[in-house]
Amino acid sequence: MKKYILIQNEGEIESNSFELIGASTKRNDETKIGFFGSGLKYSIAFMMRNGIDFKVFSGETELSFTTQKETLKQQNFERICINGKPTSYTTTMGPTWEHQWFVLREIYCNAIDEGSCQLVKSTEMVSPSSGKTRIYIELTDNLQSVIDNWNAYFTDEREPKVIMKDCYTSYLGAKISTQDVKVYKKTKGSLFRKGVMIHSDEKYLYDYEVDHADINEDRTAKQASGMQYAFVSMIAGFKNQDYVLNVLRNSESAEYMAIRGTTNYSVVSEDWVQFSNDYLLVVRESSAKYAKQIADSPKECFLLPSSFALDIKKDRPDIIILGMGKVIGDMSMEEIEYTPKMQFLIKEVKASLKEMGYDVPYEIIPAEFKSDKILGRADIEGKKIYIADRTFEMGRREIAMTLMEECEHIRSGAEDETRQFQTHIFSQWLKSMEDNNGLFL
Repeated sequence: MKKYILIQNEGEIESNSFELIGASTKRNDETKIGFFGSGLKYSIAFMMRNGIDFKVFSGETELSFTTQKETLKQQNFERICINGKPTSYTTTMGPTWEHQWFVLREIYCNAIDEGSCQLVKSTEMVSPSSGKTRIYIELTDNLQSVIDNWNAYFTDEREPKVIMKDCYTSYLGAKISTQDVKVYKKTKGSLFRKGVMIHSDEKYLYDYEVDHADINEDRTAKQASGMQYAFVSMIAGFKNQDYVLNVLRNSESAEYMAIRGTTNYSVVSEDWVQFSNDYLLVVRESSAKYAKQIADSPKECFLLPSSFALDIKKDRPDIIILGMGKVIGDMSMEEIEYTPKMQFLIKEVKASLKEMGYDVPYEIIPAEFKSDKILGRADIEGKKIYIADRTFEMGRREIAMTLMEECEHIRSGAEDETRQFQTHIFSQWLKSMEDNNGLFL
């Protein structure tokens, strides 16, 4: 005998629930899954054009679904009729629907929204029931696969491993900036909205569920890539240590790739400071330079993408990351030891500048910058000048100009490429001209 999936809920469905396109009583109810008012109609059209048997009972009454031929601009269509009454849609409705599970999803979720939903995953008995709506869907091989892998499609039978609070999910298209994210053991890397799968990615380390995410009319995520911002939020916010450890141990995962390319989140947790004491953290792009330290360390080593390492170091300066030493603004550097040549050149350049009437009173520290374009950097608050090792190979004049520029940053308190710093430099230049010429503006 033919087997069916039975979906039942309290109350007898009205036939126009299958007729009115876009009529949804749940659109402004955040507790409901449904939204567009087209799911039942799409489901009927899909099943009829794909030859999937189904039966609908409203109480003791069975609703009859048939078709009648229609022609429009020399094209033939099958108009759907309910109890002999023509509707306004045809079997071609929902052309983007590609999977049989969409039908199960829509009818099941509609029953959940209506309340007192019951699901029988396999039955050979077909019968009406007074006061109830019963919809039977033929249990095809395709739908049997969904039934066998239920947790990959729905979360109603699952318990999350952890619930991450207040994660940044704005890029999922939801109208809220943050929300809780439920994290489940991975099935096939599913993303759920209100318990229903809207996207899957095999590179996910886990399955995830949110309540708010924009969806297309086929109920797939509009902007599934927005999950990468949630991943960064969960990792930077150190929402759960086991989660962070698993992500850092799986550098090919979608979660790890997110921290390689996305730096938009709200908070960097102070837990990263203790984590950097318990484990050896190294900038991924500089790891070859620290091969010996990595090999000799008794601690487990984790490689952090440089952009992510920079961002968490900026927010939490006490974090220990090899390859990410001092951070000033958006720039990182590693202090290095003076060589005899460096010491000689600094002494000579400072003496020459002083003889010309320009004093450099601040501590000067040689450093290795991540960017080859940087010759020096002023720590305005610390009143220190960092000068790049490569600057010492460019001659005394370049060293002098670098020291003077960074001195003026400290004196003015103004950063690079600002109107304030530009004004300061021209003011100093004009003052020098006034003093030299005895003319004062």
